Amino acid sequence: MGEWRVAIFHARDGAVYATQARCPHRGGPLADGLMGGSTLICPLHGWTFELTTGGPLMGDRGIATYPVRLTATGDIMLTLDDGGDARRRKP
Repeated sequence: MGEWRVAIFHARDGAVYATQARCPHRGGPLADGLMGGSTLICPLHGWTFELTTGGPLMGDRGIATYPVRLTATGDIMLTLDDGGDARRRKP
């Protein structure tokens, strides 16, 4: 299995999102981006993504998203699958 780099986001409303770590535009670090609701803005050039789907809101490519949840104890449970099944969503 290869190396996975994932960015995790925890919204004020309690929602949790997981995406690929780098912006598809120029490789900007998405974890350093600005988040409002379920919208993420890349810190380098402002490409914008919908965190629920990974779809682009500004830019011509989306990002991969991964199933993630918080447990009752606050642990992050992330599902990664190297087999390319539907759990890794690419818009």
